[in-house]
Amino acid sequence: MLAAVAALALASPAPAGAVAAAPAVRMPAGELAGEYWDVIARLDSGHLLIAQTYISNLGPGDRSAGAVGYLVSSDGKVESFKRSEPEGKWRLVDGRWIDLHSVELDPAGPPRRFSVGRDELGVDLVMKNGGAPRNGGTISSACPVELLEMASPADAELRTKKGAAPKKTRAHVAMTHRWTQSLESDCTLRRVELFVLERELGLYFSETTTPDGALHRWLVVRRGERVVFEGDPGAAKVRWSTGAGGFAPPDSVRFSVAGIEAHVRFEEEPLATLDPTERLSVPVQLLVATRSRPRLSWMRAPYDVSVSSEGGKSRSFRGDAVAKVSYLNPLAEERVLSRLAVPAEE
Repeated sequence: MLAAVAALALASPAPAGAVAAAPAVRMPAGELAGEYWDVIARLDSGHLLIAQTYISNLGPGDRSAGAVGYLVSSDGKVESFKRSEPEGKWRLVDGRWIDLHSVELDPAGPPRRFSVGRDELGVDLVMKNGGAPRNGGTISSACPVELLEMASPADAELRTKKGAAPKKTRAHVAMTHRWTQSLESDCTLRRVELFVLERELGLYFSETTTPDGALHRWLVVRRGERVVFEGDPGAAKVRWSTGAGGFAPPDSVRFSVAGIEAHVRFEEEPLATLDPTERLSVPVQLLVATRSRPRLSWMRAPYDVSVSSEGGKSRSFRGDAVAKVSYLNPLAEERVLSRLAVPAEE
């Protein structure tokens, strides 16, 4: 605890990198280090699952672990869950399986797996692809990002009432993984991530803004079982709203690359919003706030996507994507907002 406080108060950002403890899990090595996995799943039952699992050295002790998430029903009802355990109260099984008792994550695979087991809620996802991580979301060596699953098919079981038998269903799942040896705010100001989770179309798009205003974009598109594009989408346009206390939501995204045309709009009302520091004690929260005031939001994002085939024919897709918006610090000044703004569409 004292070491973490001293690091927050006095230290400059820690050097980049992380000490590998397993192929899929890197145990944080720095006093301010953290490691995070996001799971986004669309179930055939009509439910949407959003979850984040983490290992962190921030706060009391080293290598605490936890999870937070939401199950959204087709009628918009949101049920939340969370779990947090200090070092010694959770297990890393065989160097790969994070066991938080009521929440478990196996990010190694195959198959990768995520499960929640509470009295009133049970979810079990077993992903089928288990392929190698895709690397491309890295904005610097200090903030690596991997895409572990992209709209991968999964077997699922779901229980939403205490004592009820779980019902079998299917799902399509995305999973990301990132880690840093210092506070993430050292290399990220804000990030928007977009997930299209369909059987015939899988899409992941991210735009990351660094503290100095630089932009990094990454797009991966899967048509059926084949990846048809992976890389920088070039002249993508992300339009942001303004205000909102410095946590402005995105308004729309457009990009056109390699026969792929996409237009996405974001619903105004978020599915869920979270302050990741709320798990910390008040003294540590205050110290973190001197360098980072983070906020996470998840939103629905209706999309129109057209993908051209090799024969020149195109296929159009419409539906609801899921967006994750991460702020590591608010945009508090209008001059910063104007510097980052995208010109209005003609």
